[in-house]
Amino acid sequence: MKFHLWFDPTQGFHNYAILWNPNEIIFYVDDVPIRRYPRKSDATFPLRPMWVYGSIWDASSWATEGGKYKADYEYQPFIGRYRDFKLDGCKASSGSVSCSPPWSQPSGPRGLSSQQYAAMDWVQRNYKVYDYCSDPSRDHTLIPEC
Repeated sequence: MKFHLWFDPTQGFHNYAILWNPNEIIFYVDDVPIRRYPRKSDATFPLRPMWVYGSIWDASSWATEGGKYKADYEYQPFIGRYRDFKLDGCKASSGSVSCSPPWSQPSGPRGLSSQQYAAMDWVQRNYKVYDYCSDPSRDHTLIPEC
């Protein structure tokens, strides 16, 4: 999925988080869930440990609506800054299902409260610009979460 956020991310720092547990992966922006990827199949759910890797690269050919927007190198050098970077998680080998978000938001049995589901629905209705589940060029038999 691809989103155009409800703010200009270049104008200030924002909080981005990923909650990944054995049942689902939830992506957050400023504590607002924007996407939930449930585990519906071991074949398509990532089971290996997560790594954190940061880079700036030109994804013009695939991440910009089929190459519609090219990187503008007039503005280089491109710089990524991280502030108050926090990394926490559960050990992959522990087999623990009790991993929970590091912040103190209420959560339901699948990780999100009804209020958070409503917020995620709002984001997806208003700011989602691409969803591979609705892309007719994709083979949907390979993506059971859709």
